[in-house]
Amino acid sequence: MPASRAARTSTTAFMERLEQSESLGRAAEEMAKPMGSLLGEGPVSDALRGRPLGHALHPVLVQVPIGAVLSAAVLDVVQGRKAQAQSRLLMGLAWVTLAPAALSGWAEWVHADERTQRVGIAHAGLNATAAVASARSYLTRRRGWSPAAAALTGVAAAALSAGGVLGGHMSLVRKYASHDRPSDSEGVTKGRFDG
Repeated sequence: MPASRAARTSTTAFMERLEQSESLGRAAEEMAKPMGSLLGEGPVSDALRGRPLGHALHPVLVQVPIGAVLSAAVLDVVQGRKAQAQSRLLMGLAWVTLAPAALSGWAEWVHADERTQRVGIAHAGLNATAAVASARSYLTRRRGWSPAAAALTGVAAAALSAGGVLGGHMSLVRKYASHDRPSDSEGVTKGRFDG
């Protein structure tokens, strides 16, 4: 079935609502000036955006905290207390690596269009939730493994997963991940998107 006649999924409809959300738009307007001043232009911004790579650095940097949190969550379920040292190390790694990932995301966000920025605000909110839960989980784990620490890791994993869906939408649907022109247009003009 041609893409133009394909039924919209509930996920697509939800993403379109986020893109048009007035409250997310107001939040984006509030964040635009401070983030623009901090990360808008210059060599640091260019590095955080991955301009030397030709595509956004943020999707690369998020792999470490996502992998660490998901790995800790699996250890919590499969081994619990037996893997307390490993899961604590993983949650510490997640907390430390979330900061550069967040900075690279904000550096990208500053240059995005309004619709992408609105989704980006929701994405950042989920990732902030994951950061807080990761920090709390790590601190709780310093006193030993507990169901509370595992639950906090679960919250972080769920927030990062939901944030990843929004990140995928910004990259793949809104097309906000590349700084270079494609070397050819074959994928764009001849690709099939009808599943």
